Amino acid sequence: MNSAVKWLIDGELGVVTLDRVKSRNSLRVDEMEEVGLAFERAAAAGARCILVRGEGGAFCAGRDLQDTRPGEDDTYEIVSKRINPALAKVRHCGVPTISAVQGPALGFGFGLALACDITIVADNALMGSPFRNLGLMLDSGGHHHLRERLGRHRCAEIVFLGKLFSGREAAEMGLVNRSVGALDVEGVASGMARSISQGPTAAFRATKEILSANRSYEESAELEAIHQARLIAGPDGIEGIDAFQKKRRPRFVGR
Repeated sequence: MNSAVKWLIDGELGVVTLDRVKSRNSLRVDEMEEVGLAFERAAAAGARCILVRGEGGAFCAGRDLQDTRPGEDDTYEIVSKRINPALAKVRHCGVPTISAVQGPALGFGFGLALACDITIVADNALMGSPFRNLGLMLDSGGHHHLRERLGRHRCAEIVFLGKLFSGREAAEMGLVNRSVGALDVEGVASGMARSISQGPTAAFRATKEILSANRSYEESAELEAIHQARLIAGPDGIEGIDAFQKKRRPRFVGR
């Protein structure tokens, strides 16, 4: 297991932890790849929800640039063939995912936080796009997330001005799900993750598929019909209906 990226299964919850505290959890490229693999491995090991967090009061300050060699590195290969696939593993993970963000979430950390299905941030977390100060541009899927959630015009303002904003501001503009006090972030996120991990995982997986692309109303409704017919005949659908009819709490198995 990579010492900077750790994962474990706690009951039916998978927890991925970034642990390079001295660098504010900025990661080398091979460690970014390990993040994607950690999500894959946790899901394969039976996790029904995955929480990603950072040690030391920071989420992830981005890529560790100490060994970067401008003009010598094959940046296209690094970003397109290594970093992007790692984040795709998070975005397309088969179970619900939640990020618990404290401190900086920049660059790769920004992309990782927003690649999750649900993003809970500390009021004083630091997010945004400082790349203009490096003569570079936002990457790690940042343009997609900003345009999708805030619109093209606000994305342009954030990127062109190199704007950084707090977790509270991110929540107010609708970029993340919610912001809470710094001491409450992990408790809120882990409580939500544990609740989700006890839910009907197959139904959640279907929802993730429907939400994964911009579909027409008709396309979304047709997918709902297809999945609902399958789910109601599956173990959790049968259990859920039986529990409802008998006025008891359902016990889902995740299938």
